[in-house]
Amino acid sequence: MAPNASATVDMRLERWACGKAEEIMLREGFRLIRSARSGTQSEIRETSLLMARAIAASLLEASSAHHTPAE
Repeated sequence: MAPNASATVDMRLERWACGKAEEIMLREGFRLIRSARSGTQSEIRETSLLMARAIAASLLEASSAHHTPAE
């Protein structure tokens, strides 16, 4: 892969990661804020785990996409 192609792939991955992080924070972060304001400790813990799972899933997605050969 040419140096410019590698930089392009890295830039696409970075843009994807930023967009995914924003999506997770908007969706899961809002849920966490709501549960922190009015939820029980177990609701807060459950919501935190949902956020952690969303982050872990996005990392797996990024890893598998990064290792898939470009078409």
